[in-house]
Amino acid sequence: MSVMFSPSPTKSGQDLVKNAVQAREQRKLSRKREHSAIILQSSVRGFLTRCELGKRWRDELDHMIGFDSELEEKNETSHKELKKVQATSHRLKGSLSVDKLPHRASNMSQQDWQFASFESNRLIGDYGKLSIQDATSNPAKIKINETPIDLSSPSLVKIAASKSIENFKVKSSDDVTVEERRKSLVENLPKVTNSAMFLVLKKFLFVFNLKKDEQRFVTLCNYLVHNIEASGNTKMCYVGLSVHKLLVVPWIQQVKKLLWTCCLYLDQCQQQINQNNSKNSILVYLKLLETLSDITRWKSLLKHSSMHGVLKQLCGKFLLDLNERGCLCVLSSVVNVSCKMAQHEVMTATAFNVAIRIMESSCFSEKEVVTFAFNFLSIPALVWNLKLKHPKCLAQVLEHGLLGRCILLFHVEGACENHGLIPSQYSADGVISVLCIFSNLVQLFVIEPNTLVQLRTQCVSLLNQLMKYLYENTTKQKSNLTTWHPVLGYFNNHGARNSHSMQEMKKQLELMWDPVLVRTFFHDVLTLPSLHAETSVPTQAEQITKARNKIKLTDKLSSYLKSIASSRPKHTLLPTGGRKLEYAEVKNTCCTCLLYKKSLLVFTKQLHLEMLTGLTFMEEVLCRLWRFICELGPTGGLQLFLSALSYHPDQAEPYFAVFTLFCDMTSHILSILDDVEFYEQQVPFHLEELVTISSFLCRFVFKVIWGNLLKDSSSSVYPVYESAHTLLMMLYDKDARRSFTPPGHWLYKEVKSSVIRAEVEKSQMRGKLIMDKIPFILPHKDRVLLFRSLVAADKMKLGITEDNGSMVHIRVHRSRLVEDGFEKLGAMQGNKLKGIIRVKFINDLGLDEAGIDQDGVFKEFLEEIIQKVFNPDMNLFKITAGGDMKLYPSPLSYLQDHHLHLFTFVGKMLGKAIYEGIVLDIPFANFFLRSILSKQQTALYSPIDELPALDPEFYKNLTWIKRYEGDISDLDLRFMHEEDIMGKIQSHELIPGGAGIPVTNENRIMYIHTLAHYRLHTQILHQTKAFVAGFRSVIPTNWISMFSSPELQRLISGDNVDMDLTDLKKHVVYYGGFHSSHRVVRWLWDILEQDYSPSQRSAFLKFVTSCSRPPLLGFANLQPQFSIRCVEVPDDEDTGDTVATVLRGFLRLPSRSRRSSSHNHRLPTASTCFNLLKLPNYPSKVVLKDKLKQAIANNTGFELS
Repeated sequence: MSVMFSPSPTKSGQDLVKNAVQAREQRKLSRKREHSAIILQSSVRGFLTRCELGKRWRDELDHMIGFDSELEEKNETSHKELKKVQATSHRLKGSLSVDKLPHRASNMSQQDWQFASFESNRLIGDYGKLSIQDATSNPAKIKINETPIDLSSPSLVKIAASKSIENFKVKSSDDVTVEERRKSLVENLPKVTNSAMFLVLKKFLFVFNLKKDEQRFVTLCNYLVHNIEASGNTKMCYVGLSVHKLLVVPWIQQVKKLLWTCCLYLDQCQQQINQNNSKNSILVYLKLLETLSDITRWKSLLKHSSMHGVLKQLCGKFLLDLNERGCLCVLSSVVNVSCKMAQHEVMTATAFNVAIRIMESSCFSEKEVVTFAFNFLSIPALVWNLKLKHPKCLAQVLEHGLLGRCILLFHVEGACENHGLIPSQYSADGVISVLCIFSNLVQLFVIEPNTLVQLRTQCVSLLNQLMKYLYENTTKQKSNLTTWHPVLGYFNNHGARNSHSMQEMKKQLELMWDPVLVRTFFHDVLTLPSLHAETSVPTQAEQITKARNKIKLTDKLSSYLKSIASSRPKHTLLPTGGRKLEYAEVKNTCCTCLLYKKSLLVFTKQLHLEMLTGLTFMEEVLCRLWRFICELGPTGGLQLFLSALSYHPDQAEPYFAVFTLFCDMTSHILSILDDVEFYEQQVPFHLEELVTISSFLCRFVFKVIWGNLLKDSSSSVYPVYESAHTLLMMLYDKDARRSFTPPGHWLYKEVKSSVIRAEVEKSQMRGKLIMDKIPFILPHKDRVLLFRSLVAADKMKLGITEDNGSMVHIRVHRSRLVEDGFEKLGAMQGNKLKGIIRVKFINDLGLDEAGIDQDGVFKEFLEEIIQKVFNPDMNLFKITAGGDMKLYPSPLSYLQDHHLHLFTFVGKMLGKAIYEGIVLDIPFANFFLRSILSKQQTALYSPIDELPALDPEFYKNLTWIKRYEGDISDLDLRFMHEEDIMGKIQSHELIPGGAGIPVTNENRIMYIHTLAHYRLHTQILHQTKAFVAGFRSVIPTNWISMFSSPELQRLISGDNVDMDLTDLKKHVVYYGGFHSSHRVVRWLWDILEQDYSPSQRSAFLKFVTSCSRPPLLGFANLQPQFSIRCVEVPDDEDTGDTVATVLRGFLRLPSRSRRSSSHNHRLPTASTCFNLLKLPNYPSKVVLKDKLKQAIANNTGFELS
């Protein structure tokens, strides 16, 4: 029994150990809980103490500065307060434990944390009853004002929330007295000594919270500004502590903290600058910054003049501290934002003044100069706004020499990039920033001419660095798919900040051609004396115009050209060389030209034209630049430019800049000049100089193309080539219209024409480019042969031969040639129209006319149709009012039914005639021929040149307006044109809204050119388009692009030279017994060669072929061939050649027929469709001469054989 009830020793030992371990763990946990509770209670009580102290210290500050937190809360918007109250009511639904409470730092006030009692570990407050729940507490029960409330009851929660809302409404109902109460608080501020003020601020800054105390700090800043500027008592003024022996050091630290706090608030508030509260706050912060950094505002210490030096050093320390913390960046942002707003002038001036003082405190060190350039000059149109609204601020910039410091720091090559003024990588904002710096610097240069003159080479170098960045990051980014920028045009500016000051920036950039800037930058060009004596050289101009006296400048030159004409040298300047490339003036001029050349490429077309206008009409710039080019290098600049094609792009760029700028300026002024100014007054160059320039341009462009240097538009040579080619084509067009060059001037003789033709025939790229860009370097005959070879190749490709049977037969009535021809051929496609067309005429009786069409009848058909449609009575075409009597589309052709279809048909017929080599005597107006060639659409095409041919009187009136010396607005002209159409006056606007745009002295050149373009092209635009469409369906544009407009006229109507009788004798065909030794034939050649003048020979040729001009390639290419036939009977009895008639003609035997014998004295006739001359076997040379003269005078041709 005893054994059964004895306890197990093993089990008992294990229980004891287990119980001991559990007891130890419970004691350890209990100690941890007690320790945690003590730490938590200490932390909470410490926090509550700090909150209580913070509230007390804030109350002290509020009492001192007159700040009422309740009033400020009432100024908040009502919806925010309501949301706050509603959030409070929601928090009453439950409590949160401390371990789940988010960190609130020092943003909680005293009522956020409260103990229910010392022993309790639960916290209560207005934002919720936060507590640490112990095991015995009831989570549904808390105490508010020692009264237990059951939070599980939703009705009580509703009541608590409603009471809170009612309390808010009651407090908000007294808004009327807010301003009055605030005013009374400010008026009744207690008088506090500066030492007490210092202690109050010290305690406030110790508990200061940036977000919570914003309005309180604004009031404090206002208080301090008023105290410093108004108080004259050193002991009562805050800045009086600067002379306090004990508090001066901590006071300095306190001021630094106040100033930096102002900067922090400025950085926050600038984004909401449009809001009144933010605007007022920013002004207050800036005012405090300005006041504490300027001892002249310290009223209480003004009388202590002996201490001003020390006090200035003290202010300098404040500013240095701000500078080290980055205050300049904050102030630049404020200035940038305020410049966009028209009402923020005070803010801009104050911020800028403080920034200048900060930089002055650092003695404008390199760091500050970089900051000024990067942060302030990058503000759009900053200098423009300062000059317009804040001239005193701008005066400070100039007074402290900031412009000169920037120039000296950044002018060295690569300095802008090294100092961060130019971004190392592309960004749209970076491009805009550099553009702003560039435009601000340009205006500063003009405002400060002394600095500009002293440092002009450094100024150019600095601007070149900025422009190089803009050039590299905009020209490569330009595309029609990118965004348009008002200054830079199309480029990839996605993400760039939008600037509202682009118009002001454009005005700044317009200063680039301001006389002050241009004269300074081109100082070397304008002031250097010529290296060679001025000797008078006979010029091409004198040879061309020797029969005409030059008109006085005052009579015929426009006012804006007189200064150029007066500055032009009296003698001709030709390339001579003499200035070495190492000379300083050469390098300076090249850098200046490089700046303007890249500017022309970067800016929009509008600014491009305005810049060229400003440079071109800047007195002597263009003429002196030409003289500089003539003296450049050992043999002149023209040879140097050719040599530069083999240089490295970086080495050649400065020289090409001079050449490109010269070409662009010359092209621009040539587009404005009329014939009197160009040919007679020879402005701005003598014609001999233009001969030299054009010859060089031809060589230059040829070498660029022949050397395959134009691989693509991104090539460094392409902009140079483009400028040279533009000027070359302008000079060529002027010479083609009215020659000023010697014969053969445009032919390139260094390479044989056969070699060039071989390149073209092989379809080599350089051959194609030459025929597309400068075809005139080949002789005209070679180009005509090339054209005929293109036609022959096209015929072979289409299989057009006499044997293939693919010809078109048409029947037309002589009385309805145009109608039937339009019906049969009008709708025919171009390729089909190129084929063989056989025509059968129907007479008035409806019967087919006799005659076999071997291209002759079709020629007659073309001639008859052309004669009718170009007759002005048909109202399709009109004759120019000048003496040349040239044809052009009638503006009133719309009165004719289907007039545009008729124009298309006529264009096809003309194209068919050229395609077949049929020469037609149709004189077209030069401006209409340019439209056929599509050469009126070039950028610098001047319609004023063509206007005299259309209407000399109208041209005279326009040139009178151009040279009018008075105010052109007195004439009350508008951008519109009025014309009388069938008794009714119709008005046409020249530009959109032109009726409301007056013509002034500034825009009259635009008015003249626009009106001339309207008369020449816009008025007949639809007719020209229809005609050209028909013409190009037969003759492609690239076939005739190798010809100028006069050369196209020669292609249509033959060569405008005297008939070559030797050539005609070689290629004439004889019929009816005539031969080259026949007496009648010999008499004919003798009469034409010895007795006839060139005009009579032209009349003879027109009598036989219907065209007074010989074919371009000679009579071998006349279709059909020129032929002479001996006839015995009248045409109505002529049955053709027989053996008898041929023998009689050959043996000179008389005919047996009486009628035929009497017919030997009839007049000669001709079949123009076959180019056939019918001559009776006259008995003597006198009879032949007399009869031939009568026939030509009576024009008895146009007979069908």
